[in-house]
Amino acid sequence: MLLTGITLLSLWMLQISFIRPYYERNRTQVISQKGLEIERWLQNPKALEDPERLTKMLSKENMCGSIYSSEGEILMTSSGSLVCILNSLPTQSVLEYILMAQEAPTSQFSIRFSSDIFEQGMYFYGKEVVSESGTYYIFINSPLELLDSTVFVIRRQFALLAFIVFSMATLVSFLLSRHLSKPIERLNASAHNLAKGDFDVEFEGQGIHEMDSLAQTLNYATSEFKKTNDLRRDLIANVSHDYKTPLTMIKAYAEMIKDISGDHKEKREEHLNVILDEVNHLELLVNDMLTLSKYESKMYEINKTNYNLLDNIEHTVDLFQLDDWRINISCSKKHCVYADQVKMGQVLYNFISNAIKYASQTKKIDIVVEEIENNKLKVNVKDYGEGLDEYEKAHLWDRYFKIDKNYQRSSAQSGLGLSIVKAICSANGSDYGVESQKGEGACFFYTLEKCKKT
Repeated sequence: MLLTGITLLSLWMLQISFIRPYYERNRTQVISQKGLEIERWLQNPKALEDPERLTKMLSKENMCGSIYSSEGEILMTSSGSLVCILNSLPTQSVLEYILMAQEAPTSQFSIRFSSDIFEQGMYFYGKEVVSESGTYYIFINSPLELLDSTVFVIRRQFALLAFIVFSMATLVSFLLSRHLSKPIERLNASAHNLAKGDFDVEFEGQGIHEMDSLAQTLNYATSEFKKTNDLRRDLIANVSHDYKTPLTMIKAYAEMIKDISGDHKEKREEHLNVILDEVNHLELLVNDMLTLSKYESKMYEINKTNYNLLDNIEHTVDLFQLDDWRINISCSKKHCVYADQVKMGQVLYNFISNAIKYASQTKKIDIVVEEIENNKLKVNVKDYGEGLDEYEKAHLWDRYFKIDKNYQRSSAQSGLGLSIVKAICSANGSDYGVESQKGEGACFFYTLEKCKKT
């Protein structure tokens, strides 16, 4: 609304300042054009036989004109203009004007002056015309100022138009501000609820493109906040459980050594072994948390080298010493990859460990390497266990996510394995994932870049 007022005021000032100069400049150009038109007309030997032609050419533009001979004799004059000084021009003045046209470099001249008789600015134009029938002198007179009635009408129309435009702009601004402010107020209220911890709040844009886009972004942020909050709650619960159990065991067995088995060597050794196992589990938990933190903060350096993939797989499988398992490896001896051998070996170790954990009944694992596009290899670790549903596949890579919420703690695992796998693959530039159907086992995979030529 303020912008509308400023615009209208600027237009008003421009009208006051420039309408008169613009009119005068335009008037001068029109008079010059009429002079050229009369000059072309006089080239016709029979031009002076049509006395009304001059009036027709000038009357529409509120001009008057006369044509004189070189002796100062008037040959033709226009009629119809009330504001015309040519009607009372003395013979001496006519001769002076003829002399001015003769001496002018372009054979034409113009004079601006203020008429005391008509009380307004006037424009006088003179031009010498040489034709086959003789030499003629054209004189044209025209008022330069706008008629007062015309100025009054224009200003009145502008004032009325300004009032209408300002009123419409005010109404549109009011309606538009109400239309825009309502979704903003709702978004603001929802944001306050989100700040208070209400993660079920929903943001709505109400059909406005920008508001809908903002609402979608805020809804996405809210869902991520909710996931983070759920993860934090589960993290605290799981970490507390994993820390509390070994600490309780350490305390209990330390008290038993003190009160019961201190002098009994076999009992004391048994109790000390339990304490050592629990300390080892705590150390594993702390180390995995530090490892994951370093990967996520990109503090671990990835040392990529060329190495034989089959040798790496066979070495990793040998670490498990599974004599009663069937582990089938399908990989060409020629497969060479470019990656961090130690860290990607840790990824494979984790996938095999999970397969062993969830396929203990079938005791069968397939490790298949296949070539894919973009000069890469895909390593698949397939087990024949119970498989995963869609929810489990979506959250499998989250910290401390357990397929069975009523899990029993394992001294060999910290619950961070797949989260570390995710961080390692991201740092190495490898794709990763799982393909599974409930009841049909699971196939974990990751990709590796083929060897670079040296």
